[in-house]
Amino acid sequence: MDLFLSTFETKIDKKGRISIPARYRSLLEKSKEDLILFTTPETSHIQGCGNNYINRLWETNLELDQISNEALYIQDIMSDSVHVKIDPDGRILLSNKHIEMARLSESVLFAGRGETFQIWNPERFIEKKEERAKKIILSGPQSLMLKNQKNYSNE
Repeated sequence: MDLFLSTFETKIDKKGRISIPARYRSLLEKSKEDLILFTTPETSHIQGCGNNYINRLWETNLELDQISNEALYIQDIMSDSVHVKIDPDGRILLSNKHIEMARLSESVLFAGRGETFQIWNPERFIEKKEERAKKIILSGPQSLMLKNQKNYSNE
């Protein structure tokens, strides 16, 4: 499984276009997936993913009571999701809604999150990351428990 990893910073032009990192574009192309962007009410960044992630989110929704908060949350994500076309230069056009919600101005930061990536205002990303680091430090040493051991290969 190929994952969205690392962070990349780039400029946003006056028309709201940003260049998707080449690595992220190649992952979408390799898996023949469309780029989908969505937001959630509690965050100040834009989520990016492919069709497979959205399909798994929808399958999770189908297992829930359709009037539960969890189901309605997923349904709100679905209704706010947009398919985004990547132009021949590797750029996408962000909506004004996305630009305002993420407080983007001159630069954007892409943060890989495995099956998804996030688009941030770089200063906000650093602030939030520092907040998380402080909480982790205060809570003491962390341990990672890896689950579902699978044989991953690069094939």
